[in-house]
Amino acid sequence: MLSCMVVCPPGEVPNVGVPARLSRGMTIAEQQEWLQAFLRGRQVSRRSALKGGARVLAALGLAGTGWDLAGCGAAGRAPATPAQLAVVGRHLSFGLDPATTMAIAGELTGKPTGRVLVDLGTGRDYGHTIEAEVRELVSLVPQEDRSIRGADQFFVHALAAGLRAGTSYHYRFRLPDGSTTPDATFRTAPASSSLEPFTFTAFADQGVNTGPPDGQAGFDDNYYKADDTRRSATPADSLVQLIAAQRPAFHLLAGDICYADPSGTGQPVKNNAPRNADSGFNNFDPTLWTTYFATIEKSAAYTPWMFATGNHDMEALYDNNTAPGGASHGYAGHAARLDLPANGPSRCPSVYSMVYGNVAVISLDANDLSTEIPTNAGYSAGQQLSWLTDTLTRFRADPTINFIVAFFHHCAFATSSTHGSDGGVRTALAPLFDRFSVDLVVQGHNHQYERTNPIRGGRSTMQAPDQSTIWPAKDGTTYICVGSGGRPRYGWQPGETDRYRGAPDPNSGTVVHSYIADPDGTKTPETVDWSQARYLDYAYLSIAVRPAPPGGIASMQVVARSDLGREIDRVELLRLHTSQPQ
Repeated sequence: MLSCMVVCPPGEVPNVGVPARLSRGMTIAEQQEWLQAFLRGRQVSRRSALKGGARVLAALGLAGTGWDLAGCGAAGRAPATPAQLAVVGRHLSFGLDPATTMAIAGELTGKPTGRVLVDLGTGRDYGHTIEAEVRELVSLVPQEDRSIRGADQFFVHALAAGLRAGTSYHYRFRLPDGSTTPDATFRTAPASSSLEPFTFTAFADQGVNTGPPDGQAGFDDNYYKADDTRRSATPADSLVQLIAAQRPAFHLLAGDICYADPSGTGQPVKNNAPRNADSGFNNFDPTLWTTYFATIEKSAAYTPWMFATGNHDMEALYDNNTAPGGASHGYAGHAARLDLPANGPSRCPSVYSMVYGNVAVISLDANDLSTEIPTNAGYSAGQQLSWLTDTLTRFRADPTINFIVAFFHHCAFATSSTHGSDGGVRTALAPLFDRFSVDLVVQGHNHQYERTNPIRGGRSTMQAPDQSTIWPAKDGTTYICVGSGGRPRYGWQPGETDRYRGAPDPNSGTVVHSYIADPDGTKTPETVDWSQARYLDYAYLSIAVRPAPPGGIASMQVVARSDLGREIDRVELLRLHTSQPQ
């Protein structure tokens, strides 16, 4: 076993009740194992466990249903009676083939006493039934006073397979007492030969606008700057409302999903109300996921939401994958809550690809590559980049695929007073994107909207102002930071300003002073020539794709809209659809 001196820098050894003489020689994972074994014989305080759950249930209108987040002792929590059970926070995601599979999920308000089913069909008479899987997630959160706050959550999942391409389906959950959720619909991806146009949307760094997690200051609405006069009252929710009204084919979220971990450094968990955990630890509230799924349900129950992982998604409470060197990526909670296509490298659960019509989409895990926040850097031992090279080779050899879109969290190219560009991400990914002529890269991490000129070899190949036309095959890759999905905004570098349609100074220039986050923790200044559009408030991408027959020109129109629905930036990417590999 590796000693804790290898895994945990000084001051970062969990101090949650493990005797000091033992903890000094333990890894994080070993301390978690010791703690869970210690708790198995001791019942968690019901009063402590209920603290976080009551507010969430009241907000969802579920108070009095009998659901609680009671402690997880040796016997576990008693099942809810059938009359008390409900499904909240329904959300969809594609399976391995978006044309023939759909994963249907939600959260149960208790442990079911019988089978949970999904009724499915092309009409409201359904006709097909799928038995759902129930995944229990027990979260034991150490508190600063050495108590343990327990949460016991149940997530229900069903995979619909053998579906018809380009077809609309109805579905509903059916509970053991025969009660059902309201009817909802989804549509599968078209066949690869289809010329049907479609739209997808994207943003990152979302969170919720319902107040801070219990016991944490977090990010509540009062944190937004007083001069955010261009925004709605609740940006994270307003953007979901706009996407729900648009009903895109799918939605991409490029990391930092709900901010149950508001610190975002992937450190061991120890809550210290009311604001910050002790040095070397992160606060964590698993009940915030319940609020989050309820927030996105108005869209995600009808539109597949596809997630990448960011630094705030490294939930160190969970450890199901120990990487070389002992770093644990903390994605076990996502395995219980989310359905992600399992076609990426085995060590990287949030790395996957999918093809929708003529567009290939690749989700990457920038936590594995980051030099700015290196907690999980290198955990894939090179598997991610090897898989990415093979995947890009395959996609560019497929003549039915016109466009390749990659999405991930930390920015390869962005300017900001907070994160700037991540040197590790840029070094690892930009040469591959150049080599395989990736069309569009969607990033997050910096809480702002920023679009680059098309880039090749680290520099602009052309100026691409608002409403420009770009040919990626010759011009290069367009990188967009859309970490403007709801979390309070950051700032630009000193002296830099907004540059977007309608800005007070829309011609403020594309030469910007910024920096690269380096492996040794330094910020190396750089002057860049590629920062084309900049908007320091809340926005999302709406990307309209129009396929073309062989010999025709396929288009991808990329539009940025604010949380008030205003269009602030637009470019069009074009590719000739040939019958040869591109």
